[in-house]
Amino acid sequence: MTVFRKRSPLEGKATALLLLLLTAACESREASQAWSGSVDTLPDGRVRIVNSSQGLWTEDDRWRLVPELTVGVVEGAESEVFANLIGLEADAEGRFYVLDRDLNELRVFSSDGSHLATAGRTGEGPGEYQAANGLEWLSPDSLVIVDQRGNRYSVLTKEGAYVRSVPRGLGFYGWAFEGNVVDGRVFELSHIRQGDEYPPAYVSIPLRNVDDQEVPDSPSPGSGVESTSGSLADTIFLPLPDAPQYESFSIRTERGGMTMGVPFAPSAVYHLDRSGTLWHGHGSDFRIFHSSLEGDTIREIVLEAEPVPVPPEAVEAWAAGPGPQRFREMGGDLDLDRIPDVKPFFRGLYLDPDGFLWISVPASGGESVFALVDPDGRYLGRLVLEGVDRSTFVDPVVKAGRLYVVGRDELGVQRVHVFRIEK
Repeated sequence: MTVFRKRSPLEGKATALLLLLLTAACESREASQAWSGSVDTLPDGRVRIVNSSQGLWTEDDRWRLVPELTVGVVEGAESEVFANLIGLEADAEGRFYVLDRDLNELRVFSSDGSHLATAGRTGEGPGEYQAANGLEWLSPDSLVIVDQRGNRYSVLTKEGAYVRSVPRGLGFYGWAFEGNVVDGRVFELSHIRQGDEYPPAYVSIPLRNVDDQEVPDSPSPGSGVESTSGSLADTIFLPLPDAPQYESFSIRTERGGMTMGVPFAPSAVYHLDRSGTLWHGHGSDFRIFHSSLEGDTIREIVLEAEPVPVPPEAVEAWAAGPGPQRFREMGGDLDLDRIPDVKPFFRGLYLDPDGFLWISVPASGGESVFALVDPDGRYLGRLVLEGVDRSTFVDPVVKAGRLYVVGRDELGVQRVHVFRIEK
């Protein structure tokens, strides 16, 4: 698989990083004697790392997640009642930040869970949002809030104070922002029309440093496609898997229509890390590719894992839910034979600041599970978050020895869970 685009200023930095990763893959690490996988260089130059299902961890040296605190209540202090968390970040001092889409608020909490500040509200003025749906670090001292529906980015200090906004100039918006900030540019995952097809792509808009007040009124032009707003944006088209990117049930009527994803169907997964390299794969096969933005697949990581069956009661519970019921009421036909017998091997990818790849894998009800791969591409083992049903559209955050996730309880109440990572 390859990624195609014109060359960008990110290439030098990304290439240097990838060379370091390749060098690291050839070096031995602690406890490497226990690893039973293989490393091969393929004719196209990529390094293929094949891992057995037996992780490198032993019971004595495996990482452990120690619960530190949970923030979020059904009733109580207003600062701890969440409506719809859509973004999560943390800093090196242990402060963590949550973005509530329904309330258009950013809330800041201390390392012990105390509420420090709330910023933002619904509106169109400075520091206000129409449907804020993304939160990322722009620099170590500044955050950027993505308001796709409001079509702008807002820059805040790490204390939550509003600094400025930048026009977004793109003609699409979604429920949750997917992307990252790389070298002062916001990269957003979308699907760009090319003829009769809509291939996935990252579209980017440049931002300036917080101290730079000379902000252009509109995004600067670059190579790419023209958005519906008339601005030009850099575009990186992504590799297409040899499998359906997304499977759904759909119905169209005179009054509208409805589309629902096929439950347990595997899909394409993409993750752009902050250094400017791409991790991607398809949930139908436990095979993850690491690519540069200029289109070179550098590494291929394979895990020999057994698929997890889909319990019949899970299909029955889904079919009896409000979404399928509404679909039937509209006259739609739910072909349950389209629901797979096994769950996807993975649903999400996240690279932490130390180079470890966190892979969201199937879990039993009421828990969440990550498979961990070290910077050399070797499978370490699984980390189980017991009692946490993670909200998968909010990326986990690993910062300064802690893991932060957003989860829901059996009543649908969202909470932020903080774990100390003991290595």
